Amino acid sequence: MVAEYAVGGGQGREEGASLLREGKAMLTTLRGSFERLGNEVVYPVAENDFEAAVDKLSKGSDAGIVIAPDDKLCELTELVESNTVNLGCPSECVEICADKLRTTKILGDKGIPVPKIIPEDGMREGEARKNVYVKKPRYGCAAENVFILNGGKNHEEIFFYDDNQDYIVTEFIKGEDISSSVVVGGSSVLPLTINKQFVRMERERLRYEGGLVPYFVGREAEKEIMSISKKVVTMLHCKGYVGLDFVFGEDGKAYVVDVNPRPTTSVVGIAKVLNYELAELILRAKFGTLPLEEEVKTEGRFILKLKLS
Repeated sequence: MVAEYAVGGGQGREEGASLLREGKAMLTTLRGSFERLGNEVVYPVAENDFEAAVDKLSKGSDAGIVIAPDDKLCELTELVESNTVNLGCPSECVEICADKLRTTKILGDKGIPVPKIIPEDGMREGEARKNVYVKKPRYGCAAENVFILNGGKNHEEIFFYDDNQDYIVTEFIKGEDISSSVVVGGSSVLPLTINKQFVRMERERLRYEGGLVPYFVGREAEKEIMSISKKVVTMLHCKGYVGLDFVFGEDGKAYVVDVNPRPTTSVVGIAKVLNYELAELILRAKFGTLPLEEEVKTEGRFILKLKLS
């Protein structure tokens, strides 16, 4: 079972078509990869009750994986774990990674470069007005409702929290938006690619528009990013495919801004350039041994551009 939340019916129309397009692309990619290995793949489509569909389909499957927003993923993963073999991250890991505040604090305490968290009441007004900040949902995905705010112009917005949304505010790191993709097995972490993220500023709001796979950042930077990625997924006890979002700062440091304990949109490009089936790596991570790093190679580049609603 491959259960993708937007395609399966959980994504309301009011939330925009871009997430649905990403969801369809990821589902098509993973479904095709598993089928090329000889597996039968089932998946929810336009269900009124996505959770019930996942429950039913996972009970009849030998294994399953869920792609869903951060605030839904843990509960759905627990459901899969109760019914069959979970090919994704364990629910305990998902619960931590879904909480951006908690994840950032854990990584920062362990010495991983992360943007500095700005407490709601921890900065004087005069000091706040001098800087630029990122304000994003504590639980969220795909750059939804992520804002870049100038302390001088948007001071009240920076520390305003409405009753329906819990936010995290961090310092703004100027640099390139990139990501890394890895597969985590029982005893090893296999780096796949570093990816460029196309992120556009629309007024103060960030919009994700696609990406480039793979993306060359230089040998030393690549080694550093993948070293950090391995430390992070090991620290958080991730399994299977994991995508990590970074800002490669102008100071030459790579800052972790998000850990995605599930397949990400980058899988669409990775499947086109990698010399292994993604499904094979996901299955080997769970049931066998992952290939050596030198055995995994890419050929060519793939650009994914999303038409935003």
